[in-house]
Amino acid sequence: MPETAENCGGRIEEIVCADRISALPEDLLVTILLDVPINDAVTTMVLSKRWRFIWTMLPKLEYKENNDNERQKSVWWFLDKSLELHKAPVLQMLFIELGPQCPSDADVEKCVAKAVDRRVIFLRLGLLWSADPTSLPKTLYSCESLKILHLSDKILVDVPSTNCLPSLRWLYLNRVIYKNEDSLIRFLSSCPVLKSLLVKRKKKDNVKKFTVKVPSLLVLIYTNYSYVEDTGRCLVVDTPALKDFDISDYSGDSCSIENTPCLNKVHIDVYNWSFPDIDKFLRYFSRVLFLELFLTDEMIVCWRTIKFSRLKKCKIFPCDSDWMDSLLCFLQNTPKLKFLIVDYKLTNEPPYASTSWSESSSDPECLSSSLEKFELIDYTGRQEEKELVAYILTTSRCLKTATISLRSLPDLKLEEKATMIEELKAIPRVSITSQLLFKT
Repeated sequence: MPETAENCGGRIEEIVCADRISALPEDLLVTILLDVPINDAVTTMVLSKRWRFIWTMLPKLEYKENNDNERQKSVWWFLDKSLELHKAPVLQMLFIELGPQCPSDADVEKCVAKAVDRRVIFLRLGLLWSADPTSLPKTLYSCESLKILHLSDKILVDVPSTNCLPSLRWLYLNRVIYKNEDSLIRFLSSCPVLKSLLVKRKKKDNVKKFTVKVPSLLVLIYTNYSYVEDTGRCLVVDTPALKDFDISDYSGDSCSIENTPCLNKVHIDVYNWSFPDIDKFLRYFSRVLFLELFLTDEMIVCWRTIKFSRLKKCKIFPCDSDWMDSLLCFLQNTPKLKFLIVDYKLTNEPPYASTSWSESSSDPECLSSSLEKFELIDYTGRQEEKELVAYILTTSRCLKTATISLRSLPDLKLEEKATMIEELKAIPRVSITSQLLFKT
């Protein structure tokens, strides 16, 4: 406890506080500094001799430009000087994000080389500066300690002929530039244990044939929103261990999926011009267990003829498409479906289904033997939505739960919302044990 001051005959004694924090072990002081921004951690060096070099042993460093204030001095000046003084033998994590304030002659290559020398494990580098794309040191592509690598924006991926990243498991390539297609192929082939690959492409990244051929890869997330009037561009996926594939592509590129026997989960958000042969594209995924699909009119023509023999969970985004007339055909082709989700959050006013959309000589097999859960998201009480809920409730014999999430509308009164709920509750259910749940 600190000593207390006493007033003795008009004399005030000085309060003396024991510096117990400085007496803590060095590794504990380092742990304390990990919870504050790096610039604040560095300023602790002026507290006392005990604190002078504590920050230099930090295993995690983060330098991020304040892009909200272009007049503020770039974080580069602080980064360059502090990294020179850093002494930790192993750098677990280094985050660097440089913005427009950064000088064009900043030697980022030198900083990355230092991180490699310190056996960096997690490197995240984003260059949002005004300078041209910069190359990274050749040593980066042979870093034995690196497990997670995130490269973003003005970076030129120029991979040497001799390279190996034996520990890299997670790679994120966000709108970077590649020296050429061979550089990309060398990069991916140098990662023998890579498990997750996230790619966001830009219009001019120097690659026409984007080939992902990684035997160890389990997860691929591929995003390409840059439309290019060049039919020669394509995505080629050849990944025998792949389990999870997420593709969002409005680019106009074609796509080829090869050798994916383990594929279980697929998210598809593509415009039709991206895949002229949309039927062939969808058939790549006929054996998946979980399918998430942004429906378009052309896609609907195809999905009704494809047998999804193993599908257990399906999430559909109608996207204002006239999809309900083909719903029964789709359900007829999903005999093992257990969970159906329909999300209307992307629709404004979907076309009305025909009056005969639910008429069939027999109900789909999944409704009598497997469907256990149904969820409708962003329900607004439109006729199409009412008919869909009624059809599921009156035909699904194994149904356990039906969850309806009401869309949040500013003009919707509580009484109107209550009326919608009562209308749905009044629908008869063929499964007497099923629960009807609501989210508002």
